Amino acid sequence: MKLSTMQEVLILLEDEKEVPLYRLNRWGRSIRGVLAKLKNLGWAEKVSRNNEIFYRISNKGERYFDETLSVLRDRGSWDKKWRLVIFDIPESNRATRDKLRRALSNIGMGILQASVWISAQDQREKILKISERLNLKNNIKYFEVTSTPSLNNQIIEKAWNLPEVNLNLERFIKESERSLKNMGTGNGDRFNAKKLIFQYALILKKDPALPDQFIQSDNLRSKAREIYIKLRVYAV
Repeated sequence: MKLSTMQEVLILLEDEKEVPLYRLNRWGRSIRGVLAKLKNLGWAEKVSRNNEIFYRISNKGERYFDETLSVLRDRGSWDKKWRLVIFDIPESNRATRDKLRRALSNIGMGILQASVWISAQDQREKILKISERLNLKNNIKYFEVTSTPSLNNQIIEKAWNLPEVNLNLERFIKESERSLKNMGTGNGDRFNAKKLIFQYALILKKDPALPDQFIQSDNLRSKAREIYIKLRVYAV
């Protein structure tokens, strides 16, 4: 999962807090559009000082960054319950419906059918925040369902594209192993480590975080976690 220019710039701003424009120009012509988008999102601020232009991360940008990395925390053991989100949004409000689907996907939920999404994790607080942000509190219902062997297999086969998640984890491991061999020799170690950690967090946001008994390639996830822990040493 390759990071976008906007994500890389945000990581640099989070790392250094404030960066002069001339250093951001290393991303080429696209940087002006990226900086404009970061400002429009409220994630970055433009500052002029001593006839020089700087960009710095905003409080909102810091919150977004922290929220993205929150998926790295230990999710604990499974309580053997599935969480269902069911929504009813009319065709006339398609744009909002698409935003909701993207938001559900970004927190690792899988799709059972068009308006029914599912997770093995307790997502109640996140769903509440999403529904408030999109003004959909009356359109979304949240349920908890106790698992059964037959139900579990049907859900996992239908709801998630685990091969794609596994492929992204394999790529993350290979790229990180190459980078770790060269770390400790240059000034860019912290930035590179933070980029890889951010990339790992984005992969985990797409990972349904299924209990170990449902994941055949749990060794892959263990390896990715070990590499993440190694990267943290360089990210501080």
